[in-house]
Amino acid sequence: MGNMKFSNKNKILNDNAEKWKILISDDEEDVHLLTKTVLKNFEYKNKQLEFISAYSGKDTVEILKENDDIVLVLLDVIMENDHAGLEVVKRIREELCNDFIQIILRTGQSGQVLEDDVVMNYAINDYKEKTELTSQKLLTTITTSIRSFENMKNIKKLNHELGGLLSIYDEFVIAARTNKEGEIVYVTEAFCELTGYTKEELIGNTHSLLKSSNTAQEVYDDLWNTISSGNVWKGEIQDKRKDGSLYWLSTIISPEYDVEGNFLYYTAISQNITEKKAIEKAKIEMELANKEIESLNEEIIDTQKDVVFRLGAIAEARSKETGMHVKRVAEYSKLLALYSGLSEEEADIIKMASPMHDIGKVAIPDNILNKPGKFTDEEFEIMKTHAQIGYEMLKSSPKTILKAAAIIAHQHQEKYDGSGYPQNLKGEDIHIYGRITALADVFDALGSERVYKSAWSDEEIFKLFKEQRAKHFDPKLIDIFFEHLDEFLDIRDTFVDQ
Repeated sequence: MGNMKFSNKNKILNDNAEKWKILISDDEEDVHLLTKTVLKNFEYKNKQLEFISAYSGKDTVEILKENDDIVLVLLDVIMENDHAGLEVVKRIREELCNDFIQIILRTGQSGQVLEDDVVMNYAINDYKEKTELTSQKLLTTITTSIRSFENMKNIKKLNHELGGLLSIYDEFVIAARTNKEGEIVYVTEAFCELTGYTKEELIGNTHSLLKSSNTAQEVYDDLWNTISSGNVWKGEIQDKRKDGSLYWLSTIISPEYDVEGNFLYYTAISQNITEKKAIEKAKIEMELANKEIESLNEEIIDTQKDVVFRLGAIAEARSKETGMHVKRVAEYSKLLALYSGLSEEEADIIKMASPMHDIGKVAIPDNILNKPGKFTDEEFEIMKTHAQIGYEMLKSSPKTILKAAAIIAHQHQEKYDGSGYPQNLKGEDIHIYGRITALADVFDALGSERVYKSAWSDEEIFKLFKEQRAKHFDPKLIDIFFEHLDEFLDIRDTFVDQ
């Protein structure tokens, strides 16, 4: 008869088995021999048949208990006693819970046919008379049965996978369904875990059980009006757990209908966004806190500015100089800083710190500080100490402005050629803050009247500056001064002594 082969269109669960196992269950030995003879060359999907024989209903059940990979049972209806085969079928389906093995009942009594309800109740796959199973029909029946077995296995596998997906859905997806009246008819385990309620407590209740007073009634009204009119609602809701704690959900609620358009229920799928909301709230609070800190910092800086300026003014007042001197020195210093390439921020620091350049003078006796004539050598040595005193007063402060002021107080009397005091620093060893303030201070001091001198003319000042380029003053700063002289003179004209 030759080998019969069929194409492999679907991957099946039993592909790892070497042969298709067929159980022949009949109390007549001739039936076993005939069946094996007819099917000895049968091949399907490159696998042949393996035959197992049973001669009673009891043996059939025992063999099936030990072999869960049998594809087909060719089962005699009349075996041992009337319809013993039906009892075997019943045990296979109910006791062994084997619903995918194919069962073909065979009878040797011509004309005997099982009723349809018997076939249905016993889940019999086929029913044939033994004389009806010619060689060709037997081959066709076996082929059909193997295919059915494959399909049952695949369906079982799909059902198992579907069951797994539904289990995952139930465990991890926050979902609920309500009827038209808003009563809860279904919830997932994830929904119960989030809310703290059991399914029994939720089903039959309404979502008002979870309602939070923190969510405006307008949100709930909009939600209900949207879904009751047949539309999908999307939004965020804050609800309340059984223990009173609050949580946030990002929710999509949609009405569901059957194929005829009849309403079934409202389905809500949600995502727990409580942590996200907490982060957003923390960010907002942090931003507000940062704004408050910025405001406080600005207030502190403004206070520092005011204190620095007032202390500088006090020092100048002791030497009978006007407060306008420190204002002009501050403005000159910023202008020089900007043109020398410093940032706006650093230029502002110099502007705020420079009024403190002579703060050390508060420790100089009045008879020296305000002496109208020339200092003696001893008096000059005392006067020179104001630079170190000012530094000592300010150096321990962690504040940016006061740290800058300490540098300026210490180095504003240094000279570019190293002949200044108190450290005899030279060139760029003198901090840029000190070099800038030195020029600004001398420019304003020479142009102002003091107890020990008259104000110099601009020509005299400019002549001195040119002579002292790279001696007293940084040559680059002298060049900047003359390149932008008009701006320096505008500052002097703006802050005039009263």
